[in-house]
Amino acid sequence: MNIIADLHTHSLASGHGIDTIRTLADFAIRKGLQGIAITDHGPGIAGGPDPIYFMSLKRMTRGIDLPIRIFYGIEDDIKNRKGDLTLPEYILKDMEIVLTGLHPFTWIADQGSNARTEALINAMGKGFVQAFTHPVGTYYEIDLDPVLDAAVTHKVAMELNATKLGNRSLVMSYLEKCAKKGAAIVVNSDAHLGEEVGSFHDALLILKEVGFPEKLVVNQSREAIAAFFGITW
Repeated sequence: MNIIADLHTHSLASGHGIDTIRTLADFAIRKGLQGIAITDHGPGIAGGPDPIYFMSLKRMTRGIDLPIRIFYGIEDDIKNRKGDLTLPEYILKDMEIVLTGLHPFTWIADQGSNARTEALINAMGKGFVQAFTHPVGTYYEIDLDPVLDAAVTHKVAMELNATKLGNRSLVMSYLEKCAKKGAAIVVNSDAHLGEEVGSFHDALLILKEVGFPEKLVVNQSREAIAAFFGITW
């Protein structure tokens, strides 16, 4: 299996990344990738940029002259039980890739598992979220089965996060559930520095060990990425 695009990366704009968009793209080219998504954190997390940054992100990414497709997006946070994200909807509509995850120092951090699960399912149903980042083994627990059901229903990809593979048995169990339910996944680095971009080796070994169906891996071809995210290449 070959992953052709890293669809979850953070620049220094996220507040705790250390590299520019151009540098991240340069590393992606060195790794032989055909695409990279800049998905900085939103205003709902400490250090995240203001909405005006995301209003300018399309122009910034389109202005970089490199032989790679740079997608503009966000890893936004959920701000209430209804599943609303922190970025205004009129800006979310213009993003090519919208991710959400569960992070410290956000609204979700103060909730219990039931509230987190409900908020996440509601967020998936609103039509903006296209992938759920690092679902297992990090930060806060959720009830995975109904989340996977919602992901399938609303065509939201689940992430295999290549930098968060610490609990191998948990990750394998998660992937087995995704395969059983027919949930699509994206394999991403969650890079916060250039050297992490496209570092998929260990993640791909786990996919092979599980026998995960290649047809459910979104970022293994241009055609699959374009069809799933509704974007041109």
